[in-house]
Amino acid sequence: MLKKKIPWMILFLVLMVLSIWAVVSRSGSYSLDLLKQTIRNAKTGWLIVACLGMLCNILFEGFALDVLVNAITKEEHTPKIKSHGLLYSAADIYFSAITPSASGGQPASAFFMSRDGISMAQSAVILVTNVFLYTISLVLIGLIGFAICPAVFFRFDTLAKVFIILGGFFLVGLSVFFILVLRKEQWVKHFSVTCINLGAKLHIIRKKDVLLGKVDKAIAQYKACAGVVTNEQVEMLKAFAFNFLQRVSLLSTTVLVYLAFGGSYTYLPEVISVQALVLVGVYSLPIPGGMGVADYLLINGLTFIPDVASPANLELISRGISFYCCIILAIIIVIIGYIRQNHHIKKIKAARATADGAEGRR
Repeated sequence: MLKKKIPWMILFLVLMVLSIWAVVSRSGSYSLDLLKQTIRNAKTGWLIVACLGMLCNILFEGFALDVLVNAITKEEHTPKIKSHGLLYSAADIYFSAITPSASGGQPASAFFMSRDGISMAQSAVILVTNVFLYTISLVLIGLIGFAICPAVFFRFDTLAKVFIILGGFFLVGLSVFFILVLRKEQWVKHFSVTCINLGAKLHIIRKKDVLLGKVDKAIAQYKACAGVVTNEQVEMLKAFAFNFLQRVSLLSTTVLVYLAFGGSYTYLPEVISVQALVLVGVYSLPIPGGMGVADYLLINGLTFIPDVASPANLELISRGISFYCCIILAIIIVIIGYIRQNHHIKKIKAARATADGAEGRR
């Protein structure tokens, strides 16, 4: 799986370098001397809490996925599936960051779920539900950010406003789409059958009848799992709470770095509002990790905060912690999780082989 993502990893590194170069070379507020001085004088406690906020970004999504896995895979008289939410979360965050429109995150999570014995239909509902809750959380964060300080939105330049509005429309549209997907399983079936038929006509798919049979089976499981989403309202509320806290933890990094750099509590609502709107605006373009767009929006918004001496310096540090450090931590968790999963799978296979051998000797 990792080998197939190498081109995207290379693209990610290129975009990362270009984004940082653009901030450093093109921003009039960037100053290396001021950055060194600011870091030396920074309040270490706030920086540590900012790093903890970055860690919580991974943890809270992991908690949400654990809740959803336990709710949707729960069956009477069957062993409980051991969920590895932290691994699923790290895979989602890492592969979402390096692929356009975050398209690689959910398949990566589903890959690790399947290795834990979670069926395709179950993982599909889990991930669709999680993205839906995640999207609703972002919409809510954006609305809260605007409500805290409406004037902040109007300070952004025209292009930044367009990004934020487009991002808002995309998130609202995505929320509606996910509601329809969960409630209209026939739409999912029709889309799947259409894709299989098209693939067969183009001679890409050979075993058409076999795949159509699998679709019928998967849709039956999908419908049963989707019903759980409606019935398990308490668990869904828990998952939503964790998703909302994940968004808050991501937002908090910029706020905490601002305080670490000597920011005033007076302008704290404005900084919160800026970062909340940035979180919405990054969804305006299908760029891996929102690189470039996020940097542009954050610098643009911070420019109007009176006590921010260098918006570019603040952006570099906060983005470095919340995004780049998060990506590094996520891939470390993915690699360790993959190795541990392999070890666990080998133990299960060995145990089964031993049991089969004992049964054969009888």
